Amino acid sequence: MINKLKVTALRLFQTRDELTFRNIRGSLWPVFLIFPLSVIMGDLRYFDLGITMAGFESYELMLYPLGLGWLVLAFTPKNHVLPLLRAAAMICAVLLPLQIFTPSPIGQLAFFMGFQFLNGICAAAAFYLFCFVLNNVERLFGMIIIQFYYGFYYTIWRAFPAVQELGITWVAAVVMVAYIVVVFACRMPREETSTCSDGKESGVPFVIGLAVVYYMIMCMINYIEWMEESVSSLAFGIGSFASIALIIFIQVLSNRNALYIWLLFLALSLLGLGILIYDSHKTMLLGSFAYGLGDGLGYIIIYYICAGTIKQSKSLKMFRLFCFIMFASYFIISGIFSQAFTNYAGPNHFLAFGVVLVLCSVCFILVPLMQKKLFEVNWTDGQHLRDMAEYSDSLSEIKKIDKKNELNLTDREQEMFTLLLSDTSPKEIAYNLMISYNTVNFHIKNLYRKLGIQSRTELFSKFSPTSGQIPPSP
Repeated sequence: MINKLKVTALRLFQTRDELTFRNIRGSLWPVFLIFPLSVIMGDLRYFDLGITMAGFESYELMLYPLGLGWLVLAFTPKNHVLPLLRAAAMICAVLLPLQIFTPSPIGQLAFFMGFQFLNGICAAAAFYLFCFVLNNVERLFGMIIIQFYYGFYYTIWRAFPAVQELGITWVAAVVMVAYIVVVFACRMPREETSTCSDGKESGVPFVIGLAVVYYMIMCMINYIEWMEESVSSLAFGIGSFASIALIIFIQVLSNRNALYIWLLFLALSLLGLGILIYDSHKTMLLGSFAYGLGDGLGYIIIYYICAGTIKQSKSLKMFRLFCFIMFASYFIISGIFSQAFTNYAGPNHFLAFGVVLVLCSVCFILVPLMQKKLFEVNWTDGQHLRDMAEYSDSLSEIKKIDKKNELNLTDREQEMFTLLLSDTSPKEIAYNLMISYNTVNFHIKNLYRKLGIQSRTELFSKFSPTSGQIPPSP
């Protein structure tokens, strides 16, 4: 019983990601940078204004046009995405200096709102490319770029007003110039943007539901964060940087899947809020660090999972559904939380912890469903033997051996087993499956360990048709 539970736990966190540095394609650098720069471009002027209108601060007001920008992409044909992105980016470049140099606060706010609407269009269009053109490891490191910016923001930006003043003017201008260059350098390869499926059988709706939960947790936590002296910006920023190191170690180096990161996000968010309940300098530093670490992990992984499942679904409908939910999150959920928070004069740590506890508990309960919906299929951008008719019989026999001997092989390891026995070299395997040579060697090493062998010679002697393990081919 204990061994069975151990095997189940190990399978729960086994990754099917093909995450190696070699899978990052330098030729796609514009698409690799387009979504990170879209997010950074909009965030640079996030708190530039201090204007209140109808009871809403400017940083709350900006969420409404930002959401409307995402809504536009929900109705945009895919062949118009790139032209719309370029047009919106050019208008943003015009509005940026108007925001900076317009003397009237009301005029600044008007240009600011227009800029954020167009930035919403840019971010949504960039996310389309992020989903359908990039592979898993490229998406992961694209999100890491954004998180590195946030880490810098909390550790340096907010600590030095002079740096912040420079950031919202000259740095914003430099980022805008870089963004225009990247936008016009982007191309949309036809073979990598197939959206022929309706996505009905995909896990996208489930993942989008998780994205809504993540957004609600962030809204509740931000209620504490932006209250004066409730959170240490420096400790939070250090936690943000730590999230980058942790996610590289867990996913890229230790080969754990995204579900592992999601659970860490939930646990660390609860831990950080729980510690912040105790009002002291030490608990503020420790709680802020845990909260920053959890926030960073959650931010990276939720967009990574959403983009990956949309890519797997090959469905434009699923992308449009995501855009609509983003609109609802910015326009409706943010508004509800903003109105609710006005009833409290200061941060209510117990209220925040209680709400987040309920949301996290729901997510913990849904972990088995999340595993089934997302990670019991191959989470990869490569080819698969199950889709190649010539290997179907051989793969079926390997699956029987796996089940009979309780080897607990992953799908990729079963494929390596099949191809190695068919006398295919590791380089040929990498070519046939469209994955990196390093990835092939990684799976072969794991396969040999589970089989208790050291070489391909031992593999043939133990599992060739003459050994009796595999029936001879007819």
